[in-house]
Amino acid sequence: MWLAANYRTQAQGAFQNLDFEQAKIIPISGSPDFPLAVDVTNAMPGWTAYIGGAAENVIIYDTISLGAAQISIHDNNSTKPVLEGAYTVFLQPSFPSGSLSAGVGQTGQIPLGSMSLSFYGTGAYSVTFAGQQIALSALGTGQNYTIFGGDVSMFANQTGELRFTGAGLLDNIVFSSQAIPEPGTIALSGLALVACVTRLRKKLER
Repeated sequence: MWLAANYRTQAQGAFQNLDFEQAKIIPISGSPDFPLAVDVTNAMPGWTAYIGGAAENVIIYDTISLGAAQISIHDNNSTKPVLEGAYTVFLQPSFPSGSLSAGVGQTGQIPLGSMSLSFYGTGAYSVTFAGQQIALSALGTGQNYTIFGGDVSMFANQTGELRFTGAGLLDNIVFSSQAIPEPGTIALSGLALVACVTRLRKKLER
């Protein structure tokens, strides 16, 4: 598994709530979707929700859309798994056409010295910073998610919007001072880990 020292800074201008743990689930009284509708500012402090590229004020809680594009936030009461901590966000583009995208974005400063960005996910994503695409690769896997990562060294100490668009669960976004390993390096690291485990098992069997 790819490991990295990470930044959880709260300096002025820094990104916040990158693990979605600051959620306050307060159903919007009077909403036709009560008690499933929640205000973005309460459910995802610091973040903006986007449907089809347009900002939305409301997302839904512990609910899966039947086809319309939607952003939802889930806890352990949901049928969707929480990838880390107590809350996970779910990006749901329109189905089956996919004509309307689903995304979340936040404006902040990438910490000085950052080399990479990583996050947990279960689908396909496009990540941009200040409108510029960040190339992603799979760095490893967890129990029910893939660890994705991308190089952000060229954006270190810059301020802009970090936006995630796609389909799937999203959680545990981290900036790191560790560079993203080359794909070949990832494969070799995995083989080395398998070899170590194999040798350990043989020793234990003796």
